[in-house]
Amino acid sequence: MGKVVSVAIGEANLRISLADTGTQSLNTVYKAATHKTNAKFLKQMFSAIDKLKNFEGIGVASPGLLNASKGIIHKSRNLGLADLNIVKILEDRYKVPVFLSSRAVAGVLAEHLFGSGKDCRQMAFLTFSTGIECGVILNGRLLLGKEGNAHEIGHAIIDANSSVQCGCGGKGHWEAFTSGSGIPVFARYLLNTKYEDKKSSLRSVKELHPQAVFDAAKKDKVAAGIVAEIGRINAMGAGNMSSIFDLELITVSGGVALYNKDAVLNPIAKDIGKYTVNKPPKVVISKLGEKTVPYGAVADFM
Repeated sequence: MGKVVSVAIGEANLRISLADTGTQSLNTVYKAATHKTNAKFLKQMFSAIDKLKNFEGIGVASPGLLNASKGIIHKSRNLGLADLNIVKILEDRYKVPVFLSSRAVAGVLAEHLFGSGKDCRQMAFLTFSTGIECGVILNGRLLLGKEGNAHEIGHAIIDANSSVQCGCGGKGHWEAFTSGSGIPVFARYLLNTKYEDKKSSLRSVKELHPQAVFDAAKKDKVAAGIVAEIGRINAMGAGNMSSIFDLELITVSGGVALYNKDAVLNPIAKDIGKYTVNKPPKVVISKLGEKTVPYGAVADFM
């Protein structure tokens, strides 16, 4: 097979790439903010793919709840996509085979085939972006689940008594505290509770976002305390993954991690042993960076 199209759907951005299966190269041809309704998203995706010629397949990686075997994106909580039969739509339009997987599954496949997890039989890909997800390979085999949704680690409950609400509506989920969408909410919560009587530059930030918290932590003691709490929770979550899956390796990616590598990675690597009964796995930042999911989306063709 020659050229294939990679469609990496993110809550923030849609990235479309063209991969060469012979050279295993991948080049991004389109990146823009993801349109968040079925109709607008399809128009956006078509406008980019229609410009590409002579490709022989399409791989799609999507967040949210899927039925991967039927090719359907059921619901993406941080997008507006719902009950989108994306595989049939693309196959009917372009007359090529199409594969659908979750972003986390795509990520772990890319790491296993092309990244830090080459030849690793017990590994996970952990992504901190708008949400938190993980893809897992055990005994050299990909863990999928009944509909391809065995990756929603962000909805593991870290604190059952917490009032901090996740985007899904639940409370105390890992994603509610340390994802791209959760950090601003968690930071505001801590400013109004644990640090209620403390001065902080974060109080004057009208539109608080994760990068503002990490940047402020370099010289603001309260922000540094919030980042330390984020690190503790991430180590706890990764420790739970280690106890459940008995991993050799966890590769870490996603915008929150890639733009704040030391602040995200170091607490996990240092403290994961406190939260697992198993020998702690090695924890590293993905070498593939922002290309991890795009590579994984077309792994079935590579």
